[in-house]
Amino acid sequence: MINKICCYCNNRLSARDKCECKKARDRARNRRKDERNPEEKKFFNSAKWKNLRKRIISRDAGICQRCLYKYNVIVSSHQLEVHHIKPRIKYPELRFEESNLITLCKSCNTQLGTKGELDFKWHGTDVDEWEPVL
Repeated sequence: MINKICCYCNNRLSARDKCECKKARDRARNRRKDERNPEEKKFFNSAKWKNLRKRIISRDAGICQRCLYKYNVIVSSHQLEVHHIKPRIKYPELRFEESNLITLCKSCNTQLGTKGELDFKWHGTDVDEWEPVL
């Protein structure tokens, strides 16, 4: 029988089992998602966003662009996310703008947060020229 060790609590499990601490983390994450602003929920559940997200990941060859350009490492996984370079909250007019979107892994997306700029030189970015619409 193949065993695995939980990366959170170091419990030993069979390969098919999911640790209780992982289940609790998943429930907490889902609660946070449910508490999101209704407008944000509507945005992320829209067919327009889902199609655009697929197109951006495809455009970026299914690779985290930050890992590629900053660290020279290719990271492609099922945990890729589409990041808004200029935050969608401050720049709602750029929510669906392809030049404002980039594929990142979950770790890079979390690290960049909502800074409004990238911390690496990316070939596809011309967003530095954008100004907020007042």
